[in-house]
Amino acid sequence: MTDQSPRVSELAPIKLALVARKLQPKLALALSEPIAIVGMGLRLPGGADTPEAFWELLRNGKDALSPIPASRWNIDEYYDPTPGTPGKMYTRHGAFVRGVEDFDPQFFGISPREASRMDPHQRLLLEVTWEALERAGISATELKGSSTGVFVGMMNEDFSHLMTDATQIDLHTASGSGLSVAAGRLSYILGLQGPAMAVDAACSSSLVTVHLACQSLRTGECDLALAGGISLILSPLTSVVNCAMRMLSVKGRCSTFDASADGFVRGEGCGMLVLKRLSDAIAGRDPILALIRGSATNHSGQSSGLTVPNGNALAKVMRAALKAGGVEPEQLSYIEAHGTGTAIGDPIEMEALGRVFGPNRPREEPLVVGSVKTNIGHTEGAAGVAGIIKVVLAMQHEEIPAHLNLETPNPNIRWEELPVTVPKSRRAWPRGPKRRIAGVTAFGFNGTNAHVLLEEAPAAEPRQAGGVPRAQVLTLSAKTAPALRELAQRYVEAFSSEAVRRAPFEDACFTANTGRAAFPHRVAIVASSYEEAGRRLAGFLREEETPGVRAGSGRQRPRLAFLFGGAETEPMGWGRRLFESEPVFRDAVLRCERALNRPLVSALFPREGEAASPLAPGLALPGMLALQCGLVHLWLAWGIEPSGVLGVGVGEYAAACSAGVFSWEDGMKLVAALGEQLERMPEGAELVVTEPERLEEVLGRFPEVSLVGIDGGGRGVISGERAPVEALRAELTQQGIRSESRGVPHAMSAAAWRSGRERVGAVARAVVHQRPRVPWISTLTGRVMEAPGAEYWLGQPGAASRLSAAMKALGEQSVGGYVELGLGAGLTALGRRVRPAPELSWFSSLRSEGDGRAELLGVFAGLIAAGADVAWPEFYRDQQHDKVVLPVICFQRSRYWFDPQPAPAPKQAAPALEVLEGDPEALAKQLELIEQLSDEQAQALLESLKGAV
Repeated sequence: MTDQSPRVSELAPIKLALVARKLQPKLALALSEPIAIVGMGLRLPGGADTPEAFWELLRNGKDALSPIPASRWNIDEYYDPTPGTPGKMYTRHGAFVRGVEDFDPQFFGISPREASRMDPHQRLLLEVTWEALERAGISATELKGSSTGVFVGMMNEDFSHLMTDATQIDLHTASGSGLSVAAGRLSYILGLQGPAMAVDAACSSSLVTVHLACQSLRTGECDLALAGGISLILSPLTSVVNCAMRMLSVKGRCSTFDASADGFVRGEGCGMLVLKRLSDAIAGRDPILALIRGSATNHSGQSSGLTVPNGNALAKVMRAALKAGGVEPEQLSYIEAHGTGTAIGDPIEMEALGRVFGPNRPREEPLVVGSVKTNIGHTEGAAGVAGIIKVVLAMQHEEIPAHLNLETPNPNIRWEELPVTVPKSRRAWPRGPKRRIAGVTAFGFNGTNAHVLLEEAPAAEPRQAGGVPRAQVLTLSAKTAPALRELAQRYVEAFSSEAVRRAPFEDACFTANTGRAAFPHRVAIVASSYEEAGRRLAGFLREEETPGVRAGSGRQRPRLAFLFGGAETEPMGWGRRLFESEPVFRDAVLRCERALNRPLVSALFPREGEAASPLAPGLALPGMLALQCGLVHLWLAWGIEPSGVLGVGVGEYAAACSAGVFSWEDGMKLVAALGEQLERMPEGAELVVTEPERLEEVLGRFPEVSLVGIDGGGRGVISGERAPVEALRAELTQQGIRSESRGVPHAMSAAAWRSGRERVGAVARAVVHQRPRVPWISTLTGRVMEAPGAEYWLGQPGAASRLSAAMKALGEQSVGGYVELGLGAGLTALGRRVRPAPELSWFSSLRSEGDGRAELLGVFAGLIAAGADVAWPEFYRDQQHDKVVLPVICFQRSRYWFDPQPAPAPKQAAPALEVLEGDPEALAKQLELIEQLSDEQAQALLESLKGAV
């Protein structure tokens, strides 16, 4: 509809129906966009806690069946080999997920008491979903408030069966055990505001949730969907029911499509998929694992029995999925069958497959059919998503795993007529000119059927290898120190694996930095390759002092102060590498050059090998301010914001700009005016003093000299005409304060400063001064500036005593970290002496002239380790990175389980009481005893006393 078309709300229902009918073809096309699977998380039997571990199980042809663990129930109390025995089960086997009684409630902000009342279905869903998001490179905390949808398939309520004592019900019972709460709790914990539903469609549950999630994405109801299912075996009752219905295998294994098939073995499992529209996944450069082309669901209607599948309905749902995805039957090369291994279900399913996918299929290219249930049993509510994960892994590894337990093909299946084959060993499934497409089928004993079509992920275009490897920052974090160490070990192992190293190192850093939530315990490293990162993480694990590694446990975001040095160092050449590599820094410096209205960049960064003379104050001071402007803008862009600022000498102007008192352009005007005035000053001398904080009384007696800054070693720089400077040096020598003098082309004496500041004051009167947006501590006064004006710049240069007072006043702003933005680390050295507290952190942005991005990243890593928040999107501005599948968070689990209370001891017969008589104290004791009696005991006592009255 065009902009000139009437609004939908203004159309009559009949006209709206007509428009909808006309647009139906376009709507169908819009609703056929493939859905990308960008993340998978799972817990499946056999120790398959990751997709990699699950693939190893499949590839090696293992089954995960085992005797029923004693932790679930005492099998001897329920086992009877005779089918049909009331209250008994004739099987002793299943496929179980390890550690379902364990949980990490603190990670999710759940109290231990509530955790013990939570159905493990809910707990496992939280963990697996978090892992799926991390594997997708999506920070779970960034989804808060989003329209992300949650679709969970589940069918059993075993946990509620364990609670047989009503006295154990508490305020957490309802929210801890309801099926609907499983999806609701996921949305609640993650702060999601999209659709959230738990679906019970029996054994089709998780495949139905995937279908619903795809619909929700295609209609725009949500932009990201979490879909999957879960099933745990916690109570013997469901197994007793299954045995009563003769569903379970007597021999204790799934023999799908085999003549000996006698039912299935129950299995546990949880699987969650992270889904996006393909266009969104491409735009987000997500790790596309596979595509969902189409899906459908229906009901069997009337069949030979409610729990018996209907072949016609199965064929119908498969055709509906093909139509929805625009896929032809002959394009499929593999089907992951429901395949429960029942004498009735297997032939019906195989006939339906042949009916839909058999016509037009060459006999030499049969449809390959398998079932993961031969490996992990029937995971019921999670069966469909387990099948999807198996197919995705098979596509990634270009190999179809073997279908187990097929010895004698089921004679009720027309093997000769149907163009199907079951792989009894691993089968190559390579990517080629023909796109690989597969189907996954599920049908439930309630009659619900579902079918999902999967296609291989689009071929990734090979990334061009870059030039010289650039330094990168890599951040790992966890909620506890042990979890961080475990995570670091996983990264060390991952960085040595070929699966990870296929991706550029910078992509791995990008994923780790942007695709994970930031927690208090952190380690940040600077490295240029997987090898270097692995070595540095290994050093962290050995608790060694390792270059490029910063670790910390910042339990709260630190309050940081920006410190701005003065004009004590020649700025030429400093920051060259940042100017070349960091657009934000470069733009800020160029902005200052435009404000100066004369060439500045060429003076700051002369060409390599070009002879250059020291800069005069008219360029040196604006150059210093320009470099500080670039650093401020770069730190702010990366998310590093000050809670207070302080400047020394010319650094006062940078502090004022950073605090928002006036713009950087106005600051350039003031500094340029000062520089031009100082150029007119005669030659003089400078004195470098080792401990400027001790000059409080001395400088008061030498008004002709000025403290102009702090050099890179934390020493004070005193400037003035030669005679007073030499006199000051002699005085300092007598007091035991070391100093050394040096000649300078322009003496910054008190008179010079006064003259320069008068010129600055005249310019400043035309500049609008604002109240500082962050506390600005003046080194002229040693106090916080409230409402500075033009007159401030007429003041005398700061004395050492005021500098110390200013540093202490800055500390009163609850500042825990100091970031120096100047040339060298002078203020850092001074600050450590003035405020030697070990809990304080000190950082110097540029420690030497040759420092560039790598050195600044080292400072950045220290800030991250200290707990600073980072604006990663701005850090990676104008950069293209693909997401990489990396190790996920390490939960610190402990046992949280609902333990039924022991049965109460048999009640003892109430003792016969003597008739209430005697002294008051004895009477009181008898009354107290009566109060402790139950109603039944009191009634019995009354009966026994009738004859005594």
